[in-house]
Amino acid sequence: MSDRRARFALLRALLPVTLVLSGLAAVGLEVPSAVAATPISGPDVAVYQHPGGAAIDWPVVQASGASFALIKATEGTTYVNPYFASDWAGARRAGLVTGGYHFARPGSSSAAAQARSLVATLGSTREQGALAPVLDLEESGGLSPTDLAAWAHTFLATVEQLTARLPILYTYPSFWHRAMADNTSFGAFPLWLASYRASPPAALAGWSQWTLWQHTSSATVAGIPTLVDESYLCCGAGTLTALADGRSSQITALWRRLGGASSALGLPIGPEVQASGGWTQPFQRGAIGYSRAHGAHALTGGIWSRWAGLGGGAGPLGLPIGDLTRPVPHAQQQVFAGGRITSSAAAGTHALRGAFLARWVADGGAAGPAGLATGEQAERPIGSSQSFERAGYYVGTAAHGPGLHVLPMAIRDSYEDLGGPGSALGSPVSDAEPFLLGAQVHFERGVLVQASVG
Repeated sequence: MSDRRARFALLRALLPVTLVLSGLAAVGLEVPSAVAATPISGPDVAVYQHPGGAAIDWPVVQASGASFALIKATEGTTYVNPYFASDWAGARRAGLVTGGYHFARPGSSSAAAQARSLVATLGSTREQGALAPVLDLEESGGLSPTDLAAWAHTFLATVEQLTARLPILYTYPSFWHRAMADNTSFGAFPLWLASYRASPPAALAGWSQWTLWQHTSSATVAGIPTLVDESYLCCGAGTLTALADGRSSQITALWRRLGGASSALGLPIGPEVQASGGWTQPFQRGAIGYSRAHGAHALTGGIWSRWAGLGGGAGPLGLPIGDLTRPVPHAQQQVFAGGRITSSAAAGTHALRGAFLARWVADGGAAGPAGLATGEQAERPIGSSQSFERAGYYVGTAAHGPGLHVLPMAIRDSYEDLGGPGSALGSPVSDAEPFLLGAQVHFERGVLVQASVG
């Protein structure tokens, strides 16, 4: 922040700041697609950006390419930036996403008192276009790493309780290594990392990635009368929109419980969107769906990919109504309003719906005789079918063997080898029946027999 200007003067002189776009891919970060030449960026300002009382021309700042602005709000319990209110209002009028930060003084007063001071000045930040409150932690106040970590957790928890938003934590690597002893318990909070170097830094201990990277304190931004700190966003425009949503929703609450910024889901990459009966939100490595009747549930991995491929919350499966479960040791499944998805390394990841799902559940599901689905429901020349590990399900038309019938694996395979429902046999008209020491299935124009082996 501007408070460190003297401290980093030599570093600024020694390290020219350039962005290596290929470096973003090297650390697994998304290069924003909406801005081809440069990432999404924004300045952070304090009283130092108002020499002699000069104003910041926020429309010019926005026109220069900035997408957001972070503004110092408070310090300790007694200081309020005299330009905070005007800068906040001006940046918002100019269409910038805005955020406010608190410069922490851990040795001067309690964490809770300083958190209340920030929220009293900043407000709840529950409006659209506002980032969550920021804790700027770069002084220890003489506290030990253990005590400083406890102080920071109290501050962040107090802000979260007062605003129902997940605060952002700002710091820099050498401070975290030394004063915080590389504490790993803060990974849920989005990380704003100061690191004045030419290539994107690694995240700190406990975080899977940074959210904002303050890459310089000597940027020239049109509309600001002095040099200024500038930061890049890790991801695309959808992430900025999502982080500035302002709502305190069930989706946000679940994301926080799952680990927030360092969860298996990663950061949000878009805002919440309405779906039938609720909402969904996309994340870097998954999604969360919320329905009024069943609450919020996360989707990750292959089940998430299959659900998204079928249209997500707007598709035939609709919203998730339960969490991921393991119906049998080697498999996973998740239930949705319009069906379910099963997944295993051997069977793949497939959706079940309608009559096929109802029969499969009635027969015992993943633990039943059919096992897991090995394909999607398919429309055939006559009727439809779906394959499973140890069976095939078939539905004929009204004129060709109506109703759903289950064929055991050996009969199913022989039937498909002959051409399935389009063969001379036609559609099945019965389930498997005992026959001598084996089984048989009746079709419209014939019978297939499975002989007993051994």
